Amino acid sequence: MPYNKELLNLVNKLEMFQYFSDDEKQAFAEEISNAVVHYDVGEIIIHEGADHGALYFLLQGSVLITKSGYDYIVAQLSTGSIFGEMSFFTKKPRFSNVIASDDVLAVKMDDDFFANVKPAIRDKIKNYLIEILIKRLDQMNAALVKISRQ
Repeated sequence: MPYNKELLNLVNKLEMFQYFSDDEKQAFAEEISNAVVHYDVGEIIIHEGADHGALYFLLQGSVLITKSGYDYIVAQLSTGSIFGEMSFFTKKPRFSNVIASDDVLAVKMDDDFFANVKPAIRDKIKNYLIEILIKRLDQMNAALVKISRQ
């Protein structure tokens, strides 16, 4: 997807970019134009067990997280969410499936993506990822405490 105002408008609406200056948002929108991918409803974005590769940032749409062998949806993620980060960082196989639940636009961020993004933008993305991972760890710890009290 070539850079355009629509892409910048999507970026401007998302929480991840709250600490980006207007110039950084525009630079990000320009730099990601080649990393934006489209998925149709029902398309599998990540297959459980696949080798690591990239993490994804949802610019538009939503996805379902499923686990093979189970008859329920583990989670549904919407615009602004990030997925695939655990395998990206640990280099372990994918733990679950990710399926587009409607038309999806996502930024596919892999090692090459991070190597080609300006350092200031790369640092802000990594800081946001750290923030998300800490929040998730806090939520898991709270859930474990709750379970242990039962």
